[in-house]
Amino acid sequence: MTVLVTGATGFLGRRVVQKLLEHSYQVRCLVHSPGRERIFPTGSVDVYYGDIGDADALTSACQGVEQVIHLVAVIREGRGATFDSVNRAGVENMVAAAKAGGSVRQFVQVSAVGAASNPDFPYLFSKWQGERAVINSGLPYTIIRPSIIFGEGDEFLNSLASLVRLFPLVPVVASGRNRLQPISVEDVAQCIALSLSRHDLQGHTLDIGGPAQLSYNEIVSIVARTMGKRRLRIHVPLWLMWLNVALLQRVTPKPPITTEMLRMVRSRNVAELGIVEDTFGFTPTPLAGNINFVNSITFNDALKINLGLTPSHIRDH
Repeated sequence: MTVLVTGATGFLGRRVVQKLLEHSYQVRCLVHSPGRERIFPTGSVDVYYGDIGDADALTSACQGVEQVIHLVAVIREGRGATFDSVNRAGVENMVAAAKAGGSVRQFVQVSAVGAASNPDFPYLFSKWQGERAVINSGLPYTIIRPSIIFGEGDEFLNSLASLVRLFPLVPVVASGRNRLQPISVEDVAQCIALSLSRHDLQGHTLDIGGPAQLSYNEIVSIVARTMGKRRLRIHVPLWLMWLNVALLQRVTPKPPITTEMLRMVRSRNVAELGIVEDTFGFTPTPLAGNINFVNSITFNDALKINLGLTPSHIRDH
């Protein structure tokens, strides 16, 4: 059985491909940049080149495949890639290609916890629009919504580690009591791979998260302990951040923080506890004791992610 994976060389995608190979699937990868497929063992995957804006490339990639796992998404806009063009229109293009191929029997869409029909949250709104494209496609589907994903090379924890490493005070917007449910990238990939054989999950949307719902303050403490650091938190009122960011946007063409990111502070980012155990039969990996810091991230990126301002539910896959 052949499975097409879009975004196959990304943070989550490469783990999904590995899990599929372990489960003896034939894997076809849609790769945007030629050469990136070298991360996979020679001959282990079938490679097609193209992007989600190229209808011909997508249709060609879908020929003869039975299942599609769509991972391509952006968590911040830039270089012509907008939430609307990638997270909405890109999904619509992929769905159309899957239907045109004529052989696709299951479409797995990876979305984000908190996706909702509220334009005040552009990222989450675009993810919801992508979900609607899948639901209305007529294809058998499963939608998986992870909470914030962690693992080797992740953006969220590595950027937080940069702040902990550099400063005795770690900035946090508002109270820091907003709750997250970090889930390992390996566990997300396993859930995706297992969903392919689960006909009972077709037509369902699943929120998944790790074994604990943690406040942002608790996550800061876990990271600091992992690094052997003692750090205090400085809480910045939301209204004060809003005023400063609004002014920054007026005078800076590419500010590190935007008012749209500030809106994300109010978004929900947890699933039901036990959903992974009950649905997929394994216990997800806890955050504490399973953190790897490997990335070098700029201060601006570290600041905007760990003020809680970036929709870090999923990475650029």
